[in-house]
Amino acid sequence: MSTIKDIAQKAGVSIGTVSNFFNNPDLLNTQTYDRIQETIIELNYHPHSAARALKSHQTNKIGIIPRISAEDNKRQNSSDHVFFDFLSAVNTAAAERGYGILMDAAMEERDELSKYKQMIGEKQIDGFVLLGTSQDDPRVELLLKNKFPFVTFGRTGSQTRHAWVDVDGAKGISEAVQYLATNGHQKIGFITPPTDLFCSVVRKESFLKAMQDQDLPVDPRFIIEGDFTEAAGIQAMQQLLSQETRPSAVLMPNDVSAFGAMKSMQLHKLLPGKDISIIGFDNIPLADYWHPSLTTIAQPTRSIGYMVGNVLIDILSGNERLPQILIKPELIIRESTAAI
Repeated sequence: MSTIKDIAQKAGVSIGTVSNFFNNPDLLNTQTYDRIQETIIELNYHPHSAARALKSHQTNKIGIIPRISAEDNKRQNSSDHVFFDFLSAVNTAAAERGYGILMDAAMEERDELSKYKQMIGEKQIDGFVLLGTSQDDPRVELLLKNKFPFVTFGRTGSQTRHAWVDVDGAKGISEAVQYLATNGHQKIGFITPPTDLFCSVVRKESFLKAMQDQDLPVDPRFIIEGDFTEAAGIQAMQQLLSQETRPSAVLMPNDVSAFGAMKSMQLHKLLPGKDISIIGFDNIPLADYWHPSLTTIAQPTRSIGYMVGNVLIDILSGNERLPQILIKPELIIRESTAAI
């Protein structure tokens, strides 16, 4: 295996000049740079990434630690289409700018912070992308305390400014309620995302305000905590259908849980869009092909992931500005909703 010493001898330069080729190329004239580059190609030399990191104090890697439950691992088909789209887009942005992704997973909430501390302490990465943010997110506080670069997909309640990219879920929910009210719906159900998430607070507040703005009554029995799985959608719809009165329309926390709600309706011989209107959130590709096709609040997940990756790399490149970007969603009308 070739070494920097071999390159220096063959190119007729000092070891320090070869080191400048990797770390301070601007110090070299064009002829010397080209000669070293040709020698590297000829000797098939590949610099060790760990050694480069020690020299430059950079790893050129971005860390992502999703939280994955044991139940998620047991499923044959993952329901987290949004995460995979998001991850693919972050990876694309990183690759375009010479970065890689280092991903770990936290099985339990109590193990999550130790994963972050380990990556920081071992200098495995240069910055983090955070998902699933909460009001008082301990990961944000940890990274702020350690002055470690990061960007979040989603807002938090932190009083210290940090970079984030988020979808305006409040606007999406408000437009959905207005659309349903315009089509004669008065009894509207709302299934929240997990209540520990910041987006759950934002969406619920928007739902209550939108109902008030449309002079519609809010029935507490129609507001249920859910999550992003198909099973949770089935369970929430079963709970709604077991009551004496039922809503004429229901807003779901995402498309996958909406599919579960529609399955539950069909088991009760009810037709989505005719008996109860259903609105999802995300606009994953399957939403257009489901039967009936799903009305949903669309968020451009791939664009968001690409943006998040570039925002973080901009910060790592010395940009002191910490952008906070709120993206407008779009209500996509399909067959799962109809007028009364």
